[in-house]
Amino acid sequence: MDAITFDGSCTPNPGGCMGLGWVVTLQNNSFSILGNDRLEKQTSNNALFAEYLALKKGMLEYVKADGQGPLTVMGDSQTVIYQMRGIYQIMDNDIWNIHRDITNIIREYELDIHFRWVPRMQNKQADRLSKTKQKVRIEYPNDREFLIDVRSSPAIGKLRKKIASMNATPFPTNAMYKRLHVSSKDLLSDKDLFELREMAGKRATRIAIETFPGKCDKNKYHQAQALRWMLRGLAIDLAIKKVKFDIQSKKVNGSRSAVKSKNSNSHTKKKTKSSGGAKYYLNRKTFAF
Repeated sequence: MDAITFDGSCTPNPGGCMGLGWVVTLQNNSFSILGNDRLEKQTSNNALFAEYLALKKGMLEYVKADGQGPLTVMGDSQTVIYQMRGIYQIMDNDIWNIHRDITNIIREYELDIHFRWVPRMQNKQADRLSKTKQKVRIEYPNDREFLIDVRSSPAIGKLRKKIASMNATPFPTNAMYKRLHVSSKDLLSDKDLFELREMAGKRATRIAIETFPGKCDKNKYHQAQALRWMLRGLAIDLAIKKVKFDIQSKKVNGSRSAVKSKNSNSHTKKKTKSSGGAKYYLNRKTFAF
């Protein structure tokens, strides 16, 4: 299903500069368009108007790219989503006019469309675009390769949802990689490298070996981890990035632990010296007495 996410901002609100951001994803994530725009200060500017303008821009990009639906439109503004669904009334003339423009686009192109509210945490990409000062427009095919559809993979529950979300995101954030982990063992957890290579096939195995070359246990472990993520339904490029992210995170955490341990030891030594001095002073005092 095609999708549009949108967001708008106004700083200060009202009367400030408006920022618009939208992400259009076409044909089961095969093609994406990211864009934004900024409008100078006007007394009539406000956050709700910015949200509507971002939605309209996203809709225009969608039909321009020959999107034909079905389409899901997602935003973190309940007012916009519920007004587009006819649940909330529209009291402002400017909002009514742009609402009419969007409705006309839907009717003209006979789009099968569904509006869905999402929390801001699930709308980060459009939110970032709306707050980016320089103008952005990125148009690219999502040529990600998959070994297996996540819906038929061993991944279950929340893990499956996280993998599907990352596969659908053009540029997954570090936070998404960090949250992606197996909370309990699955069918792939106990598979050794030989079994994983057999399951993944020659191409995926070659990619894993080329990315993490070498025959030492550490490199073999990284190869196995990459293949496990591929077999759980994560896109091949994201599986490689996930393992690299984990390696880097481990290094950073190790460095922090070393610094913390060093500081702790230094603090302990200072305490010991201080205690020794106090003890010596008491002894002197005792002898003097």
